[in-house]
Amino acid sequence: RPGDRREATASMIRVDQAGEFGATRIYAGQLAVLGDRSPAARAIAAMAVQEAEHRAFFDAMMAKRGVRPTLLAPLWDVAGYALGAITATIGPEAAMACTVAVETE
Repeated sequence: RPGDRREATASMIRVDQAGEFGATRIYAGQLAVLGDRSPAARAIAAMAVQEAEHRAFFDAMMAKRGVRPTLLAPLWDVAGYALGAITATIGPEAAMACTVAVETE
């Protein structure tokens, strides 16, 4: 049915946008700790640019289709940043391990 399909599509867009949003927040937290000088920080910065582009695509799609963001966005904002900052505080290897996990998912 059209209504069911529309809601399923909205749900998929919402999940995709939330994932991109979370990734950008994780990378922001990592870069706040790592800065921009290490090889790990440069790799993360490059991935952050890609994730920001992906997020912009889904933000525009949400606006065009009238899809609301996830209700967990405020929590994901803080939790993503904290996850990034904590993994970067542990060290570049931990930050990269987190980054690989984010990109895998």
